[in-house]
Amino acid sequence: MQKKSEWANVMKSEGLDDMTLLAKVTNEEISANLKIRYLKDIIYTNIGQVLISVNPYKNLPIYSEGVLSDYVGKSRLELPPHIFSIGEAAYRAMKVDKENQCVIISGESGAGKTEAAKKIMLYIAHASSSSGDVDRVKNVIFETNPLLEAFGNAKTLRNDNSSRFGKYFEIQFDKNGDPVGGVITNFLLEKSRVVNQLKGERNFHIFYQMTKGASLLSADYGLHTPENFDYCMKGQTTSVSTIDDIDDLKATMQAMKVIGLSAQEQHDIWSVLAAILWLGNVDFKGRYGQRHYRRTTTQQ
Repeated sequence: MQKKSEWANVMKSEGLDDMTLLAKVTNEEISANLKIRYLKDIIYTNIGQVLISVNPYKNLPIYSEGVLSDYVGKSRLELPPHIFSIGEAAYRAMKVDKENQCVIISGESGAGKTEAAKKIMLYIAHASSSSGDVDRVKNVIFETNPLLEAFGNAKTLRNDNSSRFGKYFEIQFDKNGDPVGGVITNFLLEKSRVVNQLKGERNFHIFYQMTKGASLLSADYGLHTPENFDYCMKGQTTSVSTIDDIDDLKATMQAMKVIGLSAQEQHDIWSVLAAILWLGNVDFKGRYGQRHYRRTTTQQ
């Protein structure tokens, strides 16, 4: 008999792990069962084929290499509910049935959709084989995350790392089930956030990364601290306790290299971003039928 893994002992059964077994499937009963489990740090619960995840807003020791290995080749009924079981079911069905699979991750802002997507990719990377080229492709796929979050995520009133766009992430596999490429389709980007944010919110992360980490970039961009740029100050918030913008800038710069952006392409990207920030400091006003501009900060 296989010895029960240590993490599964910690994730002891509290409430029902599949809510189709509830005596009455009502909103009240579902909420009560989820609360019982959540208070014990059991954030995953099944309801039939659907996995419900409740954001714990803290790190839990349930994503280690050992836990990853536990789920490889296991059915969803053999181990406690987990995001890895969803990854295993989709990956195994693709290999066995030779059919495309789709994992839909939905929820309100702050529910943990971005992290769930990362965990699915983490599982697939672990479950598939390793070789030189396959590992390179896996690395490229993983390194898209820092870039997507830098350019598409922002602090909102409800979530410090809220995705302000929708994305469809397609991972392509060969006949052996090894990842060989990927396609990311982005849509509904909240472009208005570039020029205006609510009080207590921030612009996209990338603007705070490059202004706080200006010393890591070329002086040609003329960057200063966020306080010097109007587009970074609309929400009157430049720092977030859960985010290290300088470390994230380093991750963004590394990701650009890993996915294959040339030095010239990277320079062009930083130039456009800097231009956006500086244009935000230009204010046009009419005077006697003519137009002039003034800078709204003291930096020249």
